[in-house]
Amino acid sequence: MSWFGPKSSRATRTVRAAEIGSTSSLGGWLRHTLGDRGVQLRLLMSLGAVAAMLVVVEGWRPPQTWRIGDRPTAGIDDPAASAGGRPLVEAGQAIDAAALQRIQQIHQDRGSSQAQRLSRGTTVVVLLVVLMALNGAWLIRTEPELVRRAGRLGVYLASVVLAVGVGRLLSYDPWRAEVIPLLLIVVIFAIAWNQVLAIITALTISLLLTLSTVGTIGHFIVLLSVSATAILPLTRVSSRSTLIKVGFWSGLVYVLVGWGALAITSSEPGGVPWEPGVLWPAVRGFLWCLVAGYLVAGSLPFIESAFGVVTDISLLEMGDVSHPLLQELVQRAPGTYNHSIVVGTIGEVAADRIGANGLLVRVAAYFHDIGKMLKPEYFIENTTEETRSRHEQLAPAMSTLIIIGHVKDGVELARQHNLPAALVEFIEQHHGTTLVEYFFHEAERQAGDDPDYRTDALESSFRYPGPRPQTREAGVMMLADAVESASRTVSDPTPKRLESLVHRVTNNRLLDGQFEQSGLTLTDLVQIEESLTKSLIGIYHGRVTYPEQRTA
Repeated sequence: MSWFGPKSSRATRTVRAAEIGSTSSLGGWLRHTLGDRGVQLRLLMSLGAVAAMLVVVEGWRPPQTWRIGDRPTAGIDDPAASAGGRPLVEAGQAIDAAALQRIQQIHQDRGSSQAQRLSRGTTVVVLLVVLMALNGAWLIRTEPELVRRAGRLGVYLASVVLAVGVGRLLSYDPWRAEVIPLLLIVVIFAIAWNQVLAIITALTISLLLTLSTVGTIGHFIVLLSVSATAILPLTRVSSRSTLIKVGFWSGLVYVLVGWGALAITSSEPGGVPWEPGVLWPAVRGFLWCLVAGYLVAGSLPFIESAFGVVTDISLLEMGDVSHPLLQELVQRAPGTYNHSIVVGTIGEVAADRIGANGLLVRVAAYFHDIGKMLKPEYFIENTTEETRSRHEQLAPAMSTLIIIGHVKDGVELARQHNLPAALVEFIEQHHGTTLVEYFFHEAERQAGDDPDYRTDALESSFRYPGPRPQTREAGVMMLADAVESASRTVSDPTPKRLESLVHRVTNNRLLDGQFEQSGLTLTDLVQIEESLTKSLIGIYHGRVTYPEQRTA
């Protein structure tokens, strides 16, 4: 809106047409993109990360790459020694603590001109910008949500800079523990986001750590192999022992790959010597990997809170029936509680059938209708003979507001009890934007009988506010919730009738567009149908009728 009021629609269309034309060329696209303040903010954050990375790696000076136990092939001379004197370290001789201290002193005393420092710093900045651009292009294509939110992008960039900075500080003797911050960050990213993002991040951090410390290809391979070993098993975190096992196997890979890299690059004719000075770095790396596993396992609750994720460990804890919200639900709305348990049971099986997270569906189903406990008598599963006339005294529009209101009430209750955001989303999405059909048809009937009611029969007024299911798991729970409720209305639940019911409910939701944003495919829906049908048939299976016992 301008200072003088809103522009006409014709002017708006003209401006939009001009914008489309101006963005058709590369220059126009760049001007349009860079003119966006959100893009400017994210670019500024990225440049800040480059500057911070330059500082933490001290890109203007060459790194001191020698470590205790290294065996230089050409030997190392001491500039302070007289000409022709014995070198500081002989060729093939292992560097000890005293020799390393002298090497570090020589490295510090070796000055460089301002022009050399500027040239080296510029080269490092170019390298960092190229890495940032490659990572950014990949993130924009595969993780647009991370890039779109400035807060998440800031956490990601700060974590990478912190991992490199702390890793570089810990890389010196006697610690040589740069693998700890590397594993911490990539495992956290695998838990909080996904494994592919964690692998790409591991590649970047390993490269920067190697170039700014030891500078050997063997060490880069070790760091990357250890990171991949830690990330690959983390499709699900079912227990804290999983993270400790990840640390153990990562440590084992550290030993094997490190030993292999050393054997390949060794100049010794007989291979790597079996000496304590050679074995200790591998053992130390194994121990650091175990430490990283224990650190992640111990800090898992903080990771979940900071990144807004929920692991299987938390889900199992929240799925306990002793949870305060579930206890309150069973006391206030026992019918709703029973319905939720059944939805969780059949939904978990259906989600597992298509490769989704069944445990998440089950636990979310336990809480999806907690909003009903505030007005339990208005929902059919909690009514008695005395309370069944509640809705008869209300207009259809008012009844619909009460029915729809259980979603908003449930969200508020969930947030008051600090349920994870992932479960709150299930509460918001389990009805999507579906129509409250019973009261809508009742409103249509009244509108047909009395013209004064015609404005009360607008379909939009009888739909849930949404949003529609955003994940496969939310889509599965929507169907499980709908078919479980509908199955209670079947007078004679034969297998054929239940199959027809499940197909009809699924087809109606599909045609209504409820799964457009969920990621569910038609193949998934067929498998979900089959699973839900089988579960309902198992629940309503026929029983043998026994003759009554004769009384004596």
